[in-house]
Amino acid sequence: MMLLTGIANAAPLDDAIRQYDGGQYESAAKQFAPLAEAGDAVAQEKLSVMYFYGRGVPEDEARALQWARRSADQGNLDAMFFIGNMYVFGDQVPKTVPDPDQEAARWYFEAARRGHAEAEYGLGLLFLAGKGVVQDQEEAMKWIRMAAEHGHAGARSFLGGDRSAGH
Repeated sequence: MMLLTGIANAAPLDDAIRQYDGGQYESAAKQFAPLAEAGDAVAQEKLSVMYFYGRGVPEDEARALQWARRSADQGNLDAMFFIGNMYVFGDQVPKTVPDPDQEAARWYFEAARRGHAEAEYGLGLLFLAGKGVVQDQEEAMKWIRMAAEHGHAGARSFLGGDRSAGH
């Protein structure tokens, strides 16, 4: 029965993602909402991004964080990475914790240790700058190299300009 439910949810999710990718945010939000409420981690993460940027729904960082956490609690790496981004780039979310850089580093690490390239790169940059973590060039380069190995264009570009990386 579980398999049938998964298949039944796949078509509406794919349709919602197509609408989102096509910039039809309001109709995408209407399709993501019931899926997210039903526990679909991808729909929750997409809805989180929509609330953060105000795409098809009113901008609401608190709701964005709630949806992202529900998705991250299910192991969604994109949601973990996005939570880190909210602590770095948000207007309201960073004000909810004493050290937003440290909170960002924690979430980036959760996704990075599971191989999320963008989170690896983000974590590397935090180590490079000493934001939320102890500044550590060696640790920074370790994460940036991993991101490059996982296909992250920014990390590859960064390493291309860094002759000490052995390239």
